[in-house]
Amino acid sequence: MPLRSLTVDLARGHARQLLPAEVERDYLGGRGAIAWLLWYQLEPDTPPLSANNLLIFATGPLAGSSGYATGGFTVGTRSPLTGGIAYGWAPGHWGAALRRNNVDVLIIRGEAPDWCYLLIDGDTVRLRSARHLVGRDTVATAATLSAELGGDVRVLAIGPAGEVGVAYASIVAEGQYLVEPAGTGAVMADKKLKAIVVRDRAPLPVADVARMQSVLQSIQQRGERHPTANAIRAIGSAGLLPAAIKLGALTSRDARTPADGVAIARMFSEIARRGGRQERGCAGCPLPCYIDLRTRTGETHPLPSLELIAGFGARVGITDADTMLAIADRCLRLGIDPAAAAAAITFMTEAQDEGLVRQRTLNWGDGAAVIAALDRMSQRQEKRDILSLGVGEMQEAVWGSAAFAPQVKGLAMPALDPRALTEIGLAMATSPIGGDYRYAMAFEELVAEPPAWLPPPASGPRETEGKALRLIWHERFAAVLDASGLCRRLGLMAYQVTPGELIALLSAVSGRTISGADLVRIGERIVTLDRMFTRRYAANSQDTLPDRYLREPLSSGPTAGYTPPLDVLLAEYYARHGWDSAGDPTPARLAELGIP
Repeated sequence: MPLRSLTVDLARGHARQLLPAEVERDYLGGRGAIAWLLWYQLEPDTPPLSANNLLIFATGPLAGSSGYATGGFTVGTRSPLTGGIAYGWAPGHWGAALRRNNVDVLIIRGEAPDWCYLLIDGDTVRLRSARHLVGRDTVATAATLSAELGGDVRVLAIGPAGEVGVAYASIVAEGQYLVEPAGTGAVMADKKLKAIVVRDRAPLPVADVARMQSVLQSIQQRGERHPTANAIRAIGSAGLLPAAIKLGALTSRDARTPADGVAIARMFSEIARRGGRQERGCAGCPLPCYIDLRTRTGETHPLPSLELIAGFGARVGITDADTMLAIADRCLRLGIDPAAAAAAITFMTEAQDEGLVRQRTLNWGDGAAVIAALDRMSQRQEKRDILSLGVGEMQEAVWGSAAFAPQVKGLAMPALDPRALTEIGLAMATSPIGGDYRYAMAFEELVAEPPAWLPPPASGPRETEGKALRLIWHERFAAVLDASGLCRRLGLMAYQVTPGELIALLSAVSGRTISGADLVRIGERIVTLDRMFTRRYAANSQDTLPDRYLREPLSSGPTAGYTPPLDVLLAEYYARHGWDSAGDPTPARLAELGIP
């Protein structure tokens, strides 16, 4: 069935239409539809921060059904950080609610004359003033709109950081789920769109309920006895933290020295033991991977994620539990991407160490200064705070900093060190969204027993054999998960969904027959369009890593003396994709995929 789109021009009105049938056939939906729309319908050379840029929210065919782990969404745009393609992801209930309102793809364009929010309620599509919401954090915004409109609405909002122009501002779903990585929140803010509210409705019908339930039961039973799934169920993405510490993937002082893994583990253990635990995630999911904790003062804060701990705990050096909880809460409420914020603060601290920036405002391990910096950058100021720019632009402003700036293509690198994790390093270097490995969700090096359905051969974290092939598998499977509407954390971080099970779910829910070959081609088309978009539009589309990771091995710890052989890895990666030696898709490959 053709995908149903709703286009809202914030200055002119809205329109519903069906996308061409080949979009659903060749790209399925969700992220696939976003890739198609950005490639074929965004006007060439449209500036990221302009009225003509498209901000696209999409769900897949599984979203809105009664199946678990199908409530999230993907959002894409042209990135203000890289100039290339940007994606963000979040779980929860908002994506399911959008599709239950007969919208597969929501396209936002234009710029509102004043701050507004969008309400979607069945056939009603209305823009309303958000002047009373300006300055409110994401949690307060969600609570206010729920109180005004009823408890059956799902709210997506930006916080104060977006309002004042922080380049790595995040969107937050339901006051609970950060949209990560960075890029999309700044575009939403530029359009003066404070929130998008969708009224939830009954689950959508399923073609074969018995088959869907059988597949979901199989996934649930596997997860109940799987150690990785149990670790993520217990403490979220931080379930991978012990492996990262053991492998030396956490480094400190902007990756100059091994991190104190014992101190970080002790700090997180103290956090995880706190009372008032509340699990949350997509409706009915047997792997609720987001957790709230009640603090000593009675407040509820989100349990810090792997990226937040690696960034602020290892890179910046903060090992106080209360401070870490406060940072996690600030990022959520202010609407700030944690990985990008940690990278910016890390970069500025080293730039001050090196004498490249005169004024000293940050020191390693100074939690009070970090919290003050997050608060300061989220307040309107006469002169813009350099920390609000993002590492890519900060590097350009600070002469002599390129070798150590933790960014690729302009997007911040999360703090897992590529000298310890070769596949993650290759993912950082090649990702079309910039230096964030979550584009491909290639976490296998942190998993004790990677699933048997990954392509052979398996190899150790600091070996090269098989890394290019297995990264390509992750890229494509992440793409089809996002196009399907099934949670990428369940499917890849926890490795609990086989490709065959995804095919069976798609068939059971939609009635559409999809073969394994079809699924591979859909994933490859999405990845290829992402690649082509960034190669065409990004200010710097080079696949590389900062010199620190390529030429400066650590002198101690598990990774001492090792740097990833990126040139060798890239040559195989390009060849296996069917791209030329420069990393561009060849005409023959494009013809094979049906991409004109």
